[in-house]
Amino acid sequence: MTAANNSSPSDSADASLSASAVAVSPSTASAAASPATADSPTLSDTPSDLDFARSTALVIGAGASGRAAAELLVFLGARVRLYDQNPGATVPEGVEPVLGAADVPAGAFAGVDLMVLSPGVPPERFRAAQQQFAPQARVHGEMSLSLAIASARFGRLPTVLITGTNGKSTVTALTGALLAAGGLKPFVGGNLGVPLAAALLDLLRTGAPAPDALVLECSSFQLETLGHAATDVAMVLNITPDHLDRYPTLDDYAATKARVFTGLHTGGLALLDAGDGWTAFLRARVGAGRLVLVDDPDGARIVGPGPGDSLDLPGGDSFPRAALPIPGRHNSKNALFALLAARHLGVDPAACLRGLEGFHGLPHRMTFVRERAGVRFYDDSKATNVASVLASLDGFDRPFVLIAGGRAKGDDLTPLRELLRRSGRALVAIGESADSFYPLADGVVPARRASTMAEAVEVAAALAGPGDAVVLSPACASYDWFKNYGERGDTFARLVRALPAEK
Repeated sequence: MTAANNSSPSDSADASLSASAVAVSPSTASAAASPATADSPTLSDTPSDLDFARSTALVIGAGASGRAAAELLVFLGARVRLYDQNPGATVPEGVEPVLGAADVPAGAFAGVDLMVLSPGVPPERFRAAQQQFAPQARVHGEMSLSLAIASARFGRLPTVLITGTNGKSTVTALTGALLAAGGLKPFVGGNLGVPLAAALLDLLRTGAPAPDALVLECSSFQLETLGHAATDVAMVLNITPDHLDRYPTLDDYAATKARVFTGLHTGGLALLDAGDGWTAFLRARVGAGRLVLVDDPDGARIVGPGPGDSLDLPGGDSFPRAALPIPGRHNSKNALFALLAARHLGVDPAACLRGLEGFHGLPHRMTFVRERAGVRFYDDSKATNVASVLASLDGFDRPFVLIAGGRAKGDDLTPLRELLRRSGRALVAIGESADSFYPLADGVVPARRASTMAEAVEVAAALAGPGDAVVLSPACASYDWFKNYGERGDTFARLVRALPAEK
């Protein structure tokens, strides 16, 4: 029951709801807690709390996860209202629409005993409105609601929760692949691909058996509403500045990420990156469970330079790095996180090795496109910030021509200058921010500007020689030239494949 690798549900209509969508009085506004620390009534897994036949629910946000939660609740017998600012939002059958208003009408809270927040919705003002108009209502997110329902319907399911600023989709997919190689049938999704609510609805409608395990990518938005869901493995891969339009400080963002450890039981496993600057902050918030550090001499280790020669786990398990087809030291680290999770859930080393060998990564994440005249081309279009580019190319095994630029996100670009000095062959600057990238190469490597992706591919191919790589790793959003990073990467790959066989 593995999800398709499509975009996050929180990237869709949920995210269009603004923080000012609910009008509340000054006396109630202060009741809204910050995302990182909010404590709201939550749904327990007792049978009475999960009997929805007499329940009235208000779902906020008509994106993929909001619609999935609404449909699941209707199936379970609840009366459901769905609010979205968009008057044309899609509303599932059997759901009462509350659409188009800038504020949630007070009447929409009438009789409500459950409010479900979609992950793209800033929660504070909605929680304040709930406190004013339906103070006894339980408050949940789509994922936490789904975890409680899954536990009540199927019993205790082994659960892995994965979060971090960068790399979480790859680790989620790889963990699922390792479990599958071990003979399990996991659900792999959450923020990656299919919302858990949609998968549960499909299971309940069809009567299909429960998955053997849940492997869930968790965004910070989903973690804001995560309750004490029983968890076997919880991990934070890294913390870099992100979503600071949502969180007052980086501390608040990191504290929200640390909520992934909330339900970890005493026999559980907590994983952190030894080299991440936020590890001390995060480990103080682990609570129950055994903590293992990744990329640490006393924890899980990458042995050897660059991407490493072997991946070694505490207890003696060792896996050849060459077994994993995807490049980069950051993917060696990603593999350690996934291997630790899989071994904790009982997958034997031989199955883990088969899982590594069969994993070729996710689209647009250092995806190998083609080798031409001794030059390897990689699509890393998903690298939309500087931290992602550094992670992708740290320890890369050959000199590279970097294609970078697009719609700037306000990142400090200067770390890329040292990356180019250390390992770069040349820079091709593209998009709206080309003039910001071009000076990074001054006195370090040759640089060119390109006014289209076709020109960028042609110029980069000419600058690269045998033994080099050409890497599209933009460090920027794609919206200046493309609809999304996927279209940007697909365009790059198509143009690379169209190059003649020889220079």
